[in-house]
Amino acid sequence: MTSAFVRRAADVAAYAPANHTGTANQRIIGKETVGARRLEVLLGTISRGNGALPHAHPGLEQASLMLAGEGLGELPGKQQVLRAGDWSFNAAGVFHRFEVISDEPVRVMVIYAPPYSENPNAAVLASGPDDPRLQAGAAEVLDIPRSADAITLPHYRGALIRPVITRQTVDSRFLDIYTVDLDPDGGAEPHRLGETEQAIFVRSGTIHGHINGERFAAAAGEWVYIPDGAELSLEPEGVLRELIVIRAHDPLP
Repeated sequence: MTSAFVRRAADVAAYAPANHTGTANQRIIGKETVGARRLEVLLGTISRGNGALPHAHPGLEQASLMLAGEGLGELPGKQQVLRAGDWSFNAAGVFHRFEVISDEPVRVMVIYAPPYSENPNAAVLASGPDDPRLQAGAAEVLDIPRSADAITLPHYRGALIRPVITRQTVDSRFLDIYTVDLDPDGGAEPHRLGETEQAIFVRSGTIHGHINGERFAAAAGEWVYIPDGAELSLEPEGVLRELIVIRAHDPLP
């Protein structure tokens, strides 16, 4: 079953992003691929010793999930080795750097809100290693909880839901990201979210559902794009499924 709402990395060409070395990105969801206005989702592949030069994105939030490999992430006042399953978050305007330290290439899912689209005006490079902006805002850099308390999300049933990137966890203003484990009988009742774009990344299992009445199916490693205001429903599958639900909206006050 094919659907315009289901996105696969195999269908997307790679490109070399600015301010990076040894990196091939695939834009899975964005303005250019699905007409997204609030959300961009990339899949990056980065070789050893390469990564992102110190830079910041004024007006954009960036979240990343490591899928494979190991890398060193740097934020003001903080260094962290990131491995598969680890998240990172870069608030708007905060300088950050990343370098692959494993022999295995890093594969990473990167999320921007609003979309970046390689806009040169949406990125600022550090002037050098002594640039004072590299340490600006260290007190505001928050650790992402590795296992936050479970919450409920309206319309979801039979689901274990934990917040990852939210206002409550890291003071995000554009993004809400949750891990969602659906029980065999779990799913989501038909619902719409106004002024919000969504993406679902299927980590394991398969999901079936409807978007604006159109049936879709997505397997592990695939993404589902839900446009602003579209009606989404998810069906029971008889097996456990692991999902990441991503929501992008207007900035919170």
